[in-house]
Formats: sequence, structure tokens, C-alpha cells
Amino acid sequence: MNQDIKINKAEPEAYATVVALLRAAGLPTEDLKRDLEHFWIADATGTAIGVIGMDLYAPYGLLRSMTVLPEYRNKGIASRLVDQVELLAKKLDLSELYLITNTAESYFSKKGFQLITKADLPASVASSEEMNGLCPASAVIMRKTITQ
Repeated sequence: MNQDIKINKAEPEAYATVVALLRAAGLPTEDLKRDLEHFWIADATGTAIGVIGMDLYAPYGLLRSMTVLPEYRNKGIASRLVDQVELLAKKLDLSELYLITNTAESYFSKKGFQLITKADLPASVASSEEMNGLCPASAVIMRKTITQ
């Protein structure tokens, strides 16, 4: 089944689809850029079943908006989406990836992300909308060093 899932670069025409997936997962969409430049969609025979994105704050990236529909979870799709962002981070020569999460701390720990505090964030990432009210204050912040 996982072989039938394709990970495709999100096109601007998929904006409404991406917003619907994110809203269904309770994730913020207010600051989502319409060009979806650094976003990917997991596709199961023409149906969008997952999404991931990254906001760029070079030399850093902010992993954001990762979700997979519940009926497709635990099939390695999220891992493929995260791998896609990490590949792009390497290609763009980024040094670190950051994220903020309410529910996926243990998942991202397994992917090599480590807990940090807001004080540990570089100023550019700390000033993002994600870090300033779009995500709840109870959320945890994590970082992963990108090795080239």
C-alpha cells in the first residue's frame, strides 16, 4: 500500500486542499503562503492524504504543517514526508531544522529532533508567526542539526 503513495511537490493550485488537511488536523493555516513553495503532499491515487511544509529562515528551516489522515497513519508516510523536508534542507545548505508541536514530541524525538526552549531559537525563527501565538504556549519546540 505504501508503494502506491506518492510524495509530490505541492503546487499553488493545491492551496485549498492543503488548508483543508491542516484544518482537519487542528493545525494553523493563517500564515500559510499561497505559493506552497516548500510543501509536499502525500497522494494516494489522486487523494491528498498528508502534507508537510517548511518555512525558510536561512540558514534555518521551520518544519511545519505535518499531518497524515488518521486512516493512513502508521504506514511510514509521515516518515517519508519528514525525509523530503530534510532532503530539501540539505539541498538548501541549511544548518538546522526547528519545529513546534503539541502532539508529536515522541515521534520527532525518534527522528533525531531534540527538545529546546524558545530562548534557544535563532532570532529569525523566534520571530515567526508559528512561534508567536499561532501555536499554543503549551507546545514544545524541537531542533535537529542537518548534516551535509
